[in-house]
Amino acid sequence: MMSDPPSDPEAPAAPGRGRPTLHIGGATVPEETVVISVSGGTILEYELSDEAQDPALTDGSRIEARFPSYGTYNVTAYVDDGSGTGESVDAILSKPVCIAPRPHLNISPSGTVPTGAPVTFDAGASAGDVTGYEWTIDGPEPARGTGETLSVSFSVPGDYSAILKVEGRNGAAARTQIGFTVAATVSA
Repeated sequence: MMSDPPSDPEAPAAPGRGRPTLHIGGATVPEETVVISVSGGTILEYELSDEAQDPALTDGSRIEARFPSYGTYNVTAYVDDGSGTGESVDAILSKPVCIAPRPHLNISPSGTVPTGAPVTFDAGASAGDVTGYEWTIDGPEPARGTGETLSVSFSVPGDYSAILKVEGRNGAAARTQIGFTVAATVSA
């Protein structure tokens, strides 16, 4: 651990370089690799939440780690922005790593749906700590909604697409999509 490294957000950036910036990329699902990188500097040391698995610093500009479950984890990087002499900490950057919930979408009834019949879209089997659900139904008769379930009756036949977006803490979000068909009801 470093003692009292400088952290002055008003300090000028090194000539020809911007302020160091921390980026989060890679997978946003549990047990997959998350890539934490810095632009405009070199990572000298870092701290991750205790839950981080197999953390590794590669080439001074990226940290790779896995996280065991959905949620928000913290990363702090001590960065040399190249403005001083030798390796010195010029910036301390912190950012949350958000592992998004995993959406799961069920449509009932399954198969081809007759016009006028209610269709229920259910996200109850989604994994993780979901804080919000957003539904977008694209097709000849579009629909939108929020909540864990959505029920819609379609009067226009055709091919449709149901898109479910689930959101977790700090805005971490993930989507899934499934197609379905609405067919005209045949009178006897």
